[in-house]
Amino acid sequence: MKNIVKKFLVTCFESFSVVGLMILMLTTSIAFAGTTGKITGKVTDEQTGEPVVGANVVVEATFLGAAADLDGFYSISNVPPGTYRLIVSAVGYQKTIIENVLVKIDLTTRIDIKLSNSVIQLNQEVVVTSQRPMVQKDLTSTSVTISSDDIRMMPVESIGQIVNLQAGVIDGHFRGGRSNDVAYLIDGVAVTDPFNGGFTVEVENTSIRQMEVITGTFNAEYGQALSGVVNIVTEGGSDKFKASVSSYAGNFITSHTDIFRNLDKADRIAQKNFQITLSGPVQPVKNLYFFLTGRYFDNIGHLYGKRVYNVNDDVPFFPNPMDKTVWIPRNTGDGAFVPMNPYTKYSANGKLTYAMPELAVTYSIFWDKTKNKYYDHYFSWTPDGIMTHYGDDWIQSLQLTHYPSSSTYQTLKFTANYYHFKGYLYEDPFDPRYVNPRQGIAISNYTFRSGGNQGGRYDRHTKTLIGQWSLASQINKEHKIGLGIEGRLYDIYNHSMDLVNLTEGQLDSLGNEIFTPGYPDKGTISDQGSHIEYARYPIEASAYIQDKMEYDIMIINVGLRFDYFNSRAKLPADKRNPTRNPNFPGANQWVDANAKMQLSPRLGASFPITDKGIIRFSYGHFFKIPAFENLYQNPDFIVRPGNSLNSIIGNPDLNAEKNVIYEIGLQQVLFEDVAINLSVYYRDIRNWLGMEIVNTYEGFKYARFINRDYANVRGFIVTLDKRFSNYFSAKLDYTYQIAEGNASDPYSVYNKNQTNPPIEETKTVVPLDWDQRHTLNLTVNVGVPGDWTAGFIFQYGSGMPYTEDVKVSKGVRFENGGKKPAFYNVDLRADKIFKVFGVNVMTYLMVYNVFDIKNEFGVYATTGRANVDLNTQYAGEIIGLNTIQEYINNPSMYSTPREVRLGIGFEL
Repeated sequence: MKNIVKKFLVTCFESFSVVGLMILMLTTSIAFAGTTGKITGKVTDEQTGEPVVGANVVVEATFLGAAADLDGFYSISNVPPGTYRLIVSAVGYQKTIIENVLVKIDLTTRIDIKLSNSVIQLNQEVVVTSQRPMVQKDLTSTSVTISSDDIRMMPVESIGQIVNLQAGVIDGHFRGGRSNDVAYLIDGVAVTDPFNGGFTVEVENTSIRQMEVITGTFNAEYGQALSGVVNIVTEGGSDKFKASVSSYAGNFITSHTDIFRNLDKADRIAQKNFQITLSGPVQPVKNLYFFLTGRYFDNIGHLYGKRVYNVNDDVPFFPNPMDKTVWIPRNTGDGAFVPMNPYTKYSANGKLTYAMPELAVTYSIFWDKTKNKYYDHYFSWTPDGIMTHYGDDWIQSLQLTHYPSSSTYQTLKFTANYYHFKGYLYEDPFDPRYVNPRQGIAISNYTFRSGGNQGGRYDRHTKTLIGQWSLASQINKEHKIGLGIEGRLYDIYNHSMDLVNLTEGQLDSLGNEIFTPGYPDKGTISDQGSHIEYARYPIEASAYIQDKMEYDIMIINVGLRFDYFNSRAKLPADKRNPTRNPNFPGANQWVDANAKMQLSPRLGASFPITDKGIIRFSYGHFFKIPAFENLYQNPDFIVRPGNSLNSIIGNPDLNAEKNVIYEIGLQQVLFEDVAINLSVYYRDIRNWLGMEIVNTYEGFKYARFINRDYANVRGFIVTLDKRFSNYFSAKLDYTYQIAEGNASDPYSVYNKNQTNPPIEETKTVVPLDWDQRHTLNLTVNVGVPGDWTAGFIFQYGSGMPYTEDVKVSKGVRFENGGKKPAFYNVDLRADKIFKVFGVNVMTYLMVYNVFDIKNEFGVYATTGRANVDLNTQYAGEIIGLNTIQEYINNPSMYSTPREVRLGIGFEL
């Protein structure tokens, strides 16, 4: 019965693959990603060196395996990343076990096997331990693979922290690109929120089986990325039941209480975390496995406000308007400290896998629910007036993988992503606690707001349906062909509105302004507030073909990618008449945005000089559609009348941003456990998102998104890597990089035109905001894994650029001509495991910013420092309760102070 069911499923899958392929080609898509690796090698006789024809090589605890051909060559494709044991057997030879075989995403692990004649040692197994190679022969561009074991030893708890430790990555910017130029993928499917290009759903560290960070060029299977790719493969269960429970508590311990309010209490619990992880077989169903982890995390945050004012308070009252030296404060706050950047998260990751010899079915889900606030220094004495942001995200995926042979497999994936965000101060839009948003606005410089509240609210979601089919086949020893198609349907919804006073200007009998809470009509953008709501349904499609050619003298990755995008939106026929005024050209005329198509050739080559030295070269064209919020912003094309520039319009006809990358690299083993990796790269970025200023026929102005910005990035990276041996491992990487362009921010043109006269647009390249010329990362781990370990991370970065005040630069404006102070940081983690009644008791200490360094991320334009502003000499009279220095001491301009966490866990 079981065989009949299996054959039925395989037949259905083969039929559905053909039908699905035809449907997807006729409909809609975007990123593909490798989620498996390959094991190859040669099986020979230990005494004669002759090939052992027909030797069986099996990956233990899986259905994966292969038989050696006439040359003794074997190849096992579609191996999930991780560490395995190979079982090798042949008639007349001893059974041989190869332990510690490491498989990496998209890469080939070469394991040559020598078998001993069974006559020599009867009925005995030969056990061989494989060493992780110090160089990877088929690596054709810069890519780093981080395993679950690596993550457990690092003082990190999020994907973002891991990514920022990689060479060439500076605060989320990959090799000089903008932060939303990166594609994030989970189990081969893109999970980047297309609305703003952000990575939203959190994958917990315990869920990560292996993680690949690509900062150089990447193969044709990857798309919709300009700067890099983060490819995460998650756990899928095990054949033995496992359970772990962990928890920690932490606090900020700092001496800088002059900057960071209310951090002088060492006995407070500022962070709380609890996590449980379960995995194993599902009894009594054979070959069915599960993995599940859930986490609760709460962080009060390190940025506090002081409740000097309540929301209902207002600016000081002047009995005599002609004499501002006499005023009456109207503060009713209790002076309590209030957290202003708290963050709470609930998350769950789960996977269910059913494996058969020729077919595997996997269902996975990733969910999180978040709640947080963003610090606003202006409101720091009215902390109850800032809004709260909520997130509710999930990803569900169904994957079917068919293995017709050990060298060929095809995969069909269906994924549904849902990202939902909303924000407001009070859930009820007409909550009586709301006050006029203009209440309490400071009437002097360097003065905190004295009452009032934020009145904006928003509700948006992105729904994505994805269908993806791929096929990979090792057609012979030299060629592995991969091809695939993908279709993607989007549902974008965005609704935002501002609280306004519906009785603006009306006074009661006492002369006080009457406040009647309300919101503008839909389709309104004005000085008083806006109200925008829209839904859009864009589609994407893509296809690729890739050939990986592996010869003794070289390995070549060559591929071609096709991308298609249709915003499915209309825009005015004449951009000078966006409101379609009947008195001017283009009246009442709409045109459809054009569909966008492009081909992306990719090439990478690796040339093994010896088994310890490899030269590589790569080149490719990469495209990415700008974030959807830039395509659909202000969808009613509303231009506010007047001479000032105060309107921004999206552009659904934007082209894809383009990047051409060149890279040369070298891998070389220096000592038995030490290797060096060198990379030199150049990036030419075109069609970057920017803006143009458009003058309407009526004489009004507005800013419109177009493809106009450009940049170039050049640099080199040196990495020294010592694998774990003799109780320690270490990795040191240094990056020298020059990132220059005409604009760091797509809104640059709009911002420069806010002054009178407007600031002249940049005619040449200038350093980008994240142009950090020198970056150094050092990671060291020591100890005995499974008993005790300790690891620390040291980071250094030279100062990033900022634009000096014209008073300092003697009236001449040099964009990003100044340099901020350098950045230093040390993080630490120490673990100790005790065995108690067969249970592993895990204890650990984690310290972020060990030396409590005040890194200055934000600076004042007059000094280039975070705590001194020379413009205070022009501040004038302070109409409020704060001093100028209290206002200047902005804690959000500094890095997070020292944070200490103590944790304990139990593992079965």
